[in-house]
Amino acid sequence: MTKSKGQWADQFKPDQIKGSTLNYNAALQMRYEKEIQGLVSQMTAQVERSIERFFKGELAEEYFASDASISTQAKFLTNKLTNTFESLFKKRSLAMAQRMVKGASKISKSALHSSLKELSGGLSINTGVVPSELEEVFSAIIADNVGLIKSIASEYLGKVQGAVMRSIQPGGNGLQDLVPFLKAQKGISQRKAKNLALDQTRRAFNDANSIRMQAAGIEEFEWIHSGGGAHPRQDHIDMSGKTFRFDNPPVIGVMYGSEVRGFPGQVPGCRCTMRPVIRLKG
Repeated sequence: MTKSKGQWADQFKPDQIKGSTLNYNAALQMRYEKEIQGLVSQMTAQVERSIERFFKGELAEEYFASDASISTQAKFLTNKLTNTFESLFKKRSLAMAQRMVKGASKISKSALHSSLKELSGGLSINTGVVPSELEEVFSAIIADNVGLIKSIASEYLGKVQGAVMRSIQPGGNGLQDLVPFLKAQKGISQRKAKNLALDQTRRAFNDANSIRMQAAGIEEFEWIHSGGGAHPRQDHIDMSGKTFRFDNPPVIGVMYGSEVRGFPGQVPGCRCTMRPVIRLKG
C-alpha cells in the first residue's frame, strides 16, 4: 500500500475499498458475432441455392448419374453440403476462437488496471502477471468455442438433410415444404451465433478478470447484476451488491441437477459483471 493510501485508510478506517465495475467491451462481442454470422450466412445461402436448383432439375447433369433415383440424388447432395460446411466450420472456428480470447485477455488487462487505478489514494497492485492458470482456462474456452461453432453447422445441416428426404417421400411437397423450413432454420442458426458470441466473450472476459485479480492478491469481488435481459435470474438479482470470496464463489445456477458455483458470465445468458474488493481489516 502506498503512503497516501495508508494515510487515507488511517483517516477513514474503511473495512474495504472497491475498484470500478469491470464492464464488458461490446465491440469484441460484435466482432466475434460478425465472424460467426458470416459463416452461417455463407452456409445457409449456398444450401438454399443448391436445394432450389435440385428441385428445379438444374443439378442433374452437373452432379448425378442419369439413372440415379431422386432419393439417391437428394442424399448425395445433402451429404456433399454437409461435408463442405462441416469442414469449413472446422477450419475457420479455431482461428476465430483464438482471436476472441486474445481480445478478451487484452481488454481484461486494461479494464482491471483502470479499475484499480481509480481507487482513492493510488493503491499499487501489479495486474500484469499472467499466471499459468490463465493459459489453461483460455485453452479450455477456445476448445469449447470450436465445438460450439461447429455444432451450429452440424445441427443445421442434419435438420436440412432430414427435411429434404421427407419432402420427396409420398405426401411431401418439395420446395413448398422446404422454403419456410429453411427460412426458420436460418433464423435459428443466426440466433445461436448471436448467443454464442454474447455468452463466450463475457465468459472469457470474466474468467480472465477473476484469475488476474487472484494473481494480484485480491481475494474478493462484488457481484453486479446487469439489470438487463428479458428474463433476469432472481438469484443473480439477489446477489447484486454482495461481496464473495474467489475461493468460495456463490451458486450461480443448477446444471444436470446439481448446484454450480462460479462467477459472473459463466452461465448462458448471464450479463452480470463484478468489481474488485480489497478488505483492509478482518
